[in-house]
Formats: sequence, structure tokens, C-alpha cells
Amino acid sequence: MDAIGVQRRLHAHVVDALVPMIASGELAPGSLLPTEPEMGARFGVSRSVVREALRVLGEKGLIEVRHGSGTRVTAPDRWDPLDPSILGALRGRGSSAAVLHDLLEARTIVECEVAALAAERATAGERDALEAALRLMRDAIGDPARFVIGDSSFHLTLLRAARNRVLERMTQPMHELLSFSQALTDAIPGVLTRALAEHEAIAAAVSRRDAAGARAAMREHLEQTQRDIISITEAP
Repeated sequence: MDAIGVQRRLHAHVVDALVPMIASGELAPGSLLPTEPEMGARFGVSRSVVREALRVLGEKGLIEVRHGSGTRVTAPDRWDPLDPSILGALRGRGSSAAVLHDLLEARTIVECEVAALAAERATAGERDALEAALRLMRDAIGDPARFVIGDSSFHLTLLRAARNRVLERMTQPMHELLSFSQALTDAIPGVLTRALAEHEAIAAAVSRRDAAGARAAMREHLEQTQRDIISITEAP
């Protein structure tokens, strides 16, 4: 590995250590981070590595550099709500309910219209791809990890079929985080069988070019997902 690769690996190590500390509240909003020399000594890295790690944390919205007063942790409403490392840290600490609510609300707003556009615009090949995704999901009813692959393929096929590059770019982060919400709901008895039936209803509407039906079926699917997550995250 070259020097640049080593530096990237080292700064990623620092980022991976600091994100959970911030997400958990160990480093509370408004608190000062240690100085660059202190962090360098703590993690055994150079100041340039620390600076690169701080740059990445700043891009995630987790910290703010205040010249003359140091680097401080920001409030949660400043954090990137679609960043996988932040969501992973929140999930590990049971703090993800609010973020998941926002994620599913955004998906409902966008994906219902994606399904309607796909019903109007899907090619024969894309309808075949939806069926292939359904077959994978049927074969993986007892294997949540494989089921998620089929589920993701299904939604990405709908997105391509919608023929809207702006929507495709907007929703990419949401699809990258599908597994985040699915990991919570997989343990619910019968959830995969129900999810399969919901996807079959969406595909059937797309196949018959029923935009209103596809929109309604997608809404039913996402609202059920929301209920499932609430049942877990708000359980006593």
C-alpha cells in the first residue's frame, strides 16, 4: 500500500472511532474535541491524518471548526441524515427511530410517484427484471440477507423504469440504506412473506400499466413498513 493509501486507512480509523462517540453522546453537542496533537497522540497518527479525519467529520455535519475557539460537536439536527456510518452508530445504540421515520416519510413521498411513472414507462425488459427480483425474493423467504438483495433490485428496477435522472440521483442514498430499516423488521414473524405479497401487488400494477394502482400499492407497502418499525422502536 502506498503512502496515500496508508494515510486514508489511518484517517478512516480515526473517523470510525469518533463517529460512534459523537452519535452516542459521549462527545456531547457543543463539547470541544481534543486538540490535533492530543488526538494524534491518542490514535497514534500524524496531525495531517487528524486534519483529514476532521475534514470528513465536518462533511458529515458532526463537527464545526470555530477559529479561535476550537472544534466543537454539532447538534444532531446538523448531522447528515443519510450517512451510513452515522445511521449505523445510531442503530447500534437504539437511537434510530426518528431518523428512520424521516427516511420512510421521504421514501413514501418519492417512491409512490416512482412506481406510478414506472407503470407508465417500463419496458418489457424492465418488467421481466421485476419478475426476476420477485423470484429471488420467493426463493429467499427463509434467508433475510438474500431477500434484501431481491428487494433492493426490485426498487432499483422501478427507479430505472421511471426514466427520471433527477429522481434517480435523489433517491440513491435512500436505496443504499434499505438494509438499515430491513435489519430492524426482519425479526417480525411473517414479515418477509407479507413484503413479498406487497411487492407482487406493485409489480402486477406495473405490468398492467396501472399508474394509480402502482402508486397505491407502493404506499401500502411503505406505510406497512413504517408500522413495523414503530412496533419495534416504540415497544415498551
